[in-house]
Amino acid sequence: MTGSTNALRRRAANHIMQRQLTPAYVLEPVRAALGGTITLDPCTEPDNPTGATRFYTAEDDGLAQPWGWADSIYVNPPYGEARDAWVKYAASLGASGTRVIVLMPAHTDTRVFQEALSAATSMVLIKGRVKFGVLRENRRQEAASHPSALIGWNVDLAECEHLGHRFTLTNGSAVQEESNG
Repeated sequence: MTGSTNALRRRAANHIMQRQLTPAYVLEPVRAALGGTITLDPCTEPDNPTGATRFYTAEDDGLAQPWGWADSIYVNPPYGEARDAWVKYAASLGASGTRVIVLMPAHTDTRVFQEALSAATSMVLIKGRVKFGVLRENRRQEAASHPSALIGWNVDLAECEHLGHRFTLTNGSAVQEESNG
């Protein structure tokens, strides 16, 4: 068989590599952009590596839990088919005024990426591939198989601009900010 198929590109919702922890070099500027505190991380691990005030794990099914009470939310959604629902939930809260940042694949051709941008207020296209810090057998860090973006609602991502190229968004239109990246 030649070419590629969606089965090879998209992970099933129960794939073992669904969850990847946000590396500190991405997480720290995200926390700073949210004013120093992440009030809610709805999809993290039991040891709460983001240091969120409140968090949900896979066992809690964070997508089924309420988020609307939080004033700052950081979401690193599952990497696969499940991602769309998480991004849509985050975007709906952002559209209602909540400060939200999502780390997601920068697949600009996808419906969910375009929907997220239509309501977002800022974006950083991260240079290179996000490195998750997990060492593979060859001793290299595991990196994302795709480019990534930070999408923000009601938050200025200036603290994150060293990660790549920062844009301010208005009604889905972008203005690139001066960037050190």
